[in-house]
Amino acid sequence: MKSLLLALLVVITAARFWTTATAPVTAPEAFAWMQSQRLDWAYFDQPAGTAALVDLGTRWFGPGPLGLRWFAPLFAALASLALFAVARRWFGAPAATGAVLALNVLPAFHQAAWQATSTQPALALSLASLAFLALALDSRRATDWIAAGLAAALAVQFSYLAALLPVAAGLLCLLSARHRRQLHRPAPWLAAALALLGLLPAIVWNQLHRWPMTALGTWRSELTPDWAALPGSLGFAVAQLSAPALLAGLLGLALALREARVHAHPRHALLFAAPFLALAAQGLIQGWTNPAPLLFAATILLPVTAAMFAAAPSLLRGTGALLLFLTGLNLALGPFPPTTPEPPWAQIATELRRTLAQAPAGDRPPFLIAPTPDATAALNYHLAGTGSEVYLRESQDLSNQFGLWPRYDDFVKTDRPADEFFQLEGNAQNPNLGRNALYLGPEEPAELPQTITAAFGRVTLQSTLTPATGGKLRVYLCENYQTMPL
Repeated sequence: MKSLLLALLVVITAARFWTTATAPVTAPEAFAWMQSQRLDWAYFDQPAGTAALVDLGTRWFGPGPLGLRWFAPLFAALASLALFAVARRWFGAPAATGAVLALNVLPAFHQAAWQATSTQPALALSLASLAFLALALDSRRATDWIAAGLAAALAVQFSYLAALLPVAAGLLCLLSARHRRQLHRPAPWLAAALALLGLLPAIVWNQLHRWPMTALGTWRSELTPDWAALPGSLGFAVAQLSAPALLAGLLGLALALREARVHAHPRHALLFAAPFLALAAQGLIQGWTNPAPLLFAATILLPVTAAMFAAAPSLLRGTGALLLFLTGLNLALGPFPPTTPEPPWAQIATELRRTLAQAPAGDRPPFLIAPTPDATAALNYHLAGTGSEVYLRESQDLSNQFGLWPRYDDFVKTDRPADEFFQLEGNAQNPNLGRNALYLGPEEPAELPQTITAAFGRVTLQSTLTPATGGKLRVYLCENYQTMPL
């Protein structure tokens, strides 16, 4: 059974690499590429692990889709193997096989298995931490505890959600009479310290940038319930897990609650999943569009659900396993369609290249201004090498990473003569003064924002693009940038 499962994973992984190399690059992936061009300790809303992997990939395979995504199928395979190790130890090989096959047909897992996001590395390393934890609870070896802590510390480099791992392990040990005594030994505490040490890069970054997220009151807004978002959140959950898998997950949760009274391993799975379930519930009433908490909780409970089906007759088990594999292979051969289709950024970038070639350049090529972070990231990726930078539209709000990167309205230190540029005290000048730009946005000419109309000498409509996804995008030539300091 183990050899057959490995063969199936090899086939699915190969199919995912094909999708990885051929699917269009999405805006979030383009943003990861931008981060890889500006490596840092962390970023405004996520750790730096994904950017580091994208940087390695673009060095090895070039800046194409494979260079951005090379790690996703590998971490998906690692997640499958780690889940198998946990499920086999707690529920046996048949349940472990079923859990791995079920994991690979979850839409959220499949989509993360070919995209350059933090979900797969964080999930795989979290499951590896759980596998070492399950081993340490039985072996009581300090090396297993330390391996669990190191895996958790690495997971935190991809998602702060992994910081819940020591909390989950602590709940499991505290509420288990058998394992509570292990807390009298130094190894579990050393493992927890190693896991929390993974937050050090984020602490360093926030200290360097004066804790921007806490200063904005982000956590308060995240903890305020939004009950009106609940119906949409439930629809999002169904789309990410699929209706059958969501029902199976709820069944697994009910089974774990029933079996936890008499069996230790369902109780272990439930206790370990509890922090992720709580965060997923919080996301449902907040309208979050991040599937990671729900995926983490569902993955941890999959072995419990699979254990129930493992007790079924062999013919039924074999038929179910075959259907699961065929469904997973079908998913792997084609990208899972997003809830909101993205504009064809590559096609839009091609049109912008033509407009750039015809626009008056002056001393330097025109720069571009985009209205949203997604558009800014996607156009930066597709227009790389043109000499025209793409900036997010000017704003005084610090609400994303673009507010911490160079902006077109920045004043910088320079030794150039003051009569060529507007100059502030301390010899700070804006190097874009007098430069032309292109603005891409959906607005009609009469609806252009003041940050565009007031910052340039003249703004004229050049062309209108009609993407296949619907709507219209208008390209404006903005001449003679003339920002003034506040």
